[in-house]
Amino acid sequence: MTLTETILARASGRTSVSAGDNIWVNADVLMTHDVCGPGTIGVFKREFGKAAKVWDRNKVVIIPDHYIFTADSKSNRNVDILREFVREQGLPYFYDVIDDPNGAWKFDASKGLLKRQYGSNYAGVCHTALPQKGHTRPGEILFGTDSHTCMAGAFNQFATGIGNTDAGFVLGTGKLLIKVPET
Repeated sequence: MTLTETILARASGRTSVSAGDNIWVNADVLMTHDVCGPGTIGVFKREFGKAAKVWDRNKVVIIPDHYIFTADSKSNRNVDILREFVREQGLPYFYDVIDDPNGAWKFDASKGLLKRQYGSNYAGVCHTALPQKGHTRPGEILFGTDSHTCMAGAFNQFATGIGNTDAGFVLGTGKLLIKVPET
């Protein structure tokens, strides 16, 4: 088997898989951010219930990194939705851009107009934050709600981008039906 097939076999509980097989795999990490996170959370709550809990709170990583330095209230609302969900679920891997858990961010003019101002937990762009924070591990499955998630394959894991519907399902079950890719 190829490296990808070996990883997918482990995640599916099978001894072997082949290109073209449709298999259920267990996710090791699900990452979402401020662009797709609110939609993913919406699907999760609609399909599993407003009081539902994620399948494993230690395997969910949420990283605001797209709409974080903006004055646009709709963009800021996306990050607020993430904060609310993190509080509801008790998720430990939330790399917020600010330190205030209530979402209050104030620009400090004394630091200078061109200085980025962010909190101590801010981890940067999700694709660099994942390995820097220890969420990319060889032999594991990483699903992320971003098309660039596959770059984590450089860490010898199966990493791929998925949409909000699939991610909402992973939040609730920890599983996803995928087709074993060709080499």
